Amino acid sequence: MFKYTLLILLALSLTNCASKKHSPANVTDSFWAAQKAQKTQQAKKFVRDEDQDNATLQKAIKVKRYTHEKAEIDGDVATVPTTIYLEGLLSKAQKDEIKIDFNTSLEKSKKEGWKVNMKETKNALYFETAKKMTSGLSKGLLGEFKKRMGDFKEFKGIFEEIIKEMQGSVKK
Repeated sequence: MFKYTLLILLALSLTNCASKKHSPANVTDSFWAAQKAQKTQQAKKFVRDEDQDNATLQKAIKVKRYTHEKAEIDGDVATVPTTIYLEGLLSKAQKDEIKIDFNTSLEKSKKEGWKVNMKETKNALYFETAKKMTSGLSKGLLGEFKKRMGDFKEFKGIFEEIIKEMQGSVKK
């Protein structure tokens, strides 16, 4: 009986230690799954203590899906190359999707294991999102400008004809 009690206690202690030793990739996966589901309380479990009040993304950012690569670990800091696909960011259409590549930043504490550094992660995410939005916006504006220039060329041709007719009637 003593052996079984000892084995159960050992198993429980190992389980408790294992929960504190989730890999950076596992923490990243759990964190982004909670963000995708918009479960703030769940997401907070994977965020540093000092970031608890900052654990949510801006309301306009809706994660449609995500992927991540293997973590790069340097001591107590890890970066996980992450790709999220945001939906409806530039329009209300849910089918619209924008791919954002950035790093999820994590820090390791002895007490809790790996946790997402929201400040660094948000900075990277928002910077890359802004770049994508301005790139998309500038492409849209450039397309609109080209379209308007086409219209301008038509007007220019019409004006040239009017001027020629006016010049012709003045000469007469």
